[in-house]
Amino acid sequence: PAYSPNVVAVGGTTLNLSGSTYVSEAGWSGSGGGISQVEAQPSYQKGVVTQSSSFRTAPDVSIDANPNTGVAVYDSYDFGTNGWIQVGGTSLSTPMWAGLVAIADQGRNLAGLTSLDGATQTLPALYSLPAADFHDITSGSNGFSAGAGYDLVTGRGSPIANLLVPALAGVGSISGTVYQDNNGDGIFDTGDT
Repeated sequence: PAYSPNVVAVGGTTLNLSGSTYVSEAGWSGSGGGISQVEAQPSYQKGVVTQSSSFRTAPDVSIDANPNTGVAVYDSYDFGTNGWIQVGGTSLSTPMWAGLVAIADQGRNLAGLTSLDGATQTLPALYSLPAADFHDITSGSNGFSAGAGYDLVTGRGSPIANLLVPALAGVGSISGTVYQDNNGDGIFDTGDT
């Protein structure tokens, strides 16, 4: 399905942090990627993808997917009282990208715009955004080597979210307050953090 020209194909990286500060990423060895033997190259890839001029390539973008650097998830059903497990792979990277697109869609909604659709809006936008909206991943391999610009391991790269989300939303900027709605009333009020 990732080769479909209607789907945002998400590759994986290994994230390197210093505390909570971004340091770098490398293409993850378990990341998917390559050149379709069936799907023609969509117009949004022309001029960006150099690995093929006639077939669809994947991934389009990437984000942390290495299970060793992924996120901790608590699953008491399958794993009992010590249910913390580390999650990575596309089970992590794809929902993280879906979350970024959902935030962009919220910004679009606030501006009176419709949600992005994959084929005619999201994918063309991802390929037309400036390279500065992505971390360009230049090391690592999944059988293909990561390198400068678009590659078959990490696509255009991983998001610099504070730049990419407003640009993807097409609204210039998105602002607001993030809070824990402790009383569930949908309003930032006393007792909410």
